[in-house]
Amino acid sequence: MKVGIVDLNANDAQQLVTESLVESGFAVVENHKIPVSALNDLYSGWDDFFLDGSRDQYITDAESQAGYFSTYFAETAKGHEAQDLKEYFHYWPGGVLPAAVEKLTLHYYDATFELGKDVMAWLQANSPTTLWQSIDKPFEEYLSRDQTLLRILRYPPLTGNEAPEAIRAGAHEDINLITMLPAASESGLQIKPKGTDDWIPVEAPPGSIVINVGDMLQELTNGAMPSTTHQVVNPTGDAANKARLTAPVFCHPYPEMVLSDRYTAKSYLHERLSEINSIELRPS
Repeated sequence: MKVGIVDLNANDAQQLVTESLVESGFAVVENHKIPVSALNDLYSGWDDFFLDGSRDQYITDAESQAGYFSTYFAETAKGHEAQDLKEYFHYWPGGVLPAAVEKLTLHYYDATFELGKDVMAWLQANSPTTLWQSIDKPFEEYLSRDQTLLRILRYPPLTGNEAPEAIRAGAHEDINLITMLPAASESGLQIKPKGTDDWIPVEAPPGSIVINVGDMLQELTNGAMPSTTHQVVNPTGDAANKARLTAPVFCHPYPEMVLSDRYTAKSYLHERLSEINSIELRPS
């Protein structure tokens, strides 16, 4: 199985994105509206932030889940014992951003949020109507800007002192509806499609955006759209001395959205955060 790379200028782009997401849970898109130079500037600016002392002014807390998460507070993938080898910064609209990266981060957030809405509309338009019987308005109208999270991720260079079982991102599925993930500064993303035992590298050309289905969408469609297990493996050779940066936008619905007989979006998110966050940062 290979994740489709779709040129958004193609006449059948919307159908191809939908088909790839239904088949593998993932798709890669090119020729979107975010220039490669803007992504490079985003990564460069945030790498500087993670390396200077100002990050300690933005340390997160359990109530807000916003700001800076050090490697000490990095989440642990469900079913794993070792924490992920990463640090990150959470931003929701209206939150505080470091001044040096504020403008480029807001521009990136806005553009990616709009693309996320487009993808949600494509999914509904190009899949059976029976999948959407539980909702009463266009799918993209359930997307909440206030709840949609930007996570700026930095995976530090390896030191050689990592726990033997620790990797940059342990095997997991995303919580939300869909994730918009720009191609990282370094490789390492792998997926394990349902029904297979093999890990498949995701090839994402520079400047492209990887899209994947999250658990909430899988729950909403009763499994028709798969939330696929993925991980970020540790690099080897010279790559082990390089940091890896990326900036996923986790598209979340309004908290009251009913996903199934079992969950609302709010109850599902609360359950998952309680499973993966450090004890100090679990929601009450």
